[in-house]
Amino acid sequence: MDADRALLIRCLDLTSLGDADDAGTIDALCVRALEPVPDRRDLTVAAVCVWPRFAPVARERLAGASVRIACATGGFPMPDAPLAQRIDLIRASVDAGAEEVDVVVNRGLLDEPAALMAELDATRAAAGSVTWKAILETGALTPAGIRQLADASIAAGADFLKTSTGKGPPGASPSAVAIVAERLAGAGRSVGLKVSGGVREARDATDYLAMVRVTLGASWPTPTTFRIGASALLEALVAEP
Repeated sequence: MDADRALLIRCLDLTSLGDADDAGTIDALCVRALEPVPDRRDLTVAAVCVWPRFAPVARERLAGASVRIACATGGFPMPDAPLAQRIDLIRASVDAGAEEVDVVVNRGLLDEPAALMAELDATRAAAGSVTWKAILETGALTPAGIRQLADASIAAGADFLKTSTGKGPPGASPSAVAIVAERLAGAGRSVGLKVSGGVREARDATDYLAMVRVTLGASWPTPTTFRIGASALLEALVAEP
């Protein structure tokens, strides 16, 4: 296995957010996360991404491992519940064992910058010290909208910018990732990038890896700064000769 494919596997958020998920589904996900490539016990994915109710299952199965537990929370995939309710969901996810929270930014507030910042600040406070991935849902935005939500999320203290929920609007695209990477380059601090939504082929993943290296530096992509949210992608990466 070449170095780039191994890196991409280490940067995966292995994801299961199905309506029919149960404890058995999450247990199997965690088993795969711990040994994504047969006979390569030195190689694990970065995180599993699950619904908050499954955080305790993942925590028990991954105890002592380097694989992190991420939860899609805060009203995922649509931030249409009252803010107080969404904040309670984030706090509950952290209390349940989430080490990372993937939270959709409310794009409905694009024309209300003060209200947008208030929501983002509340999200940062609710996440506390855990990693907060701000989901921009780039497929539903204009380039100007992507820049606005990216800059606001960075200003509020987001640890990662994530392209998409993978549910509903179009997912990641080269043009959207290029815009987000450009905003990260000018962030003035370290902020990660999670490419999510429709990334299923190894070639797509390697193209995104090459793109961020051009914009952010050859050594920039690591599991602490670069993630790809996918499940089917792992099969493609393992199957590559």
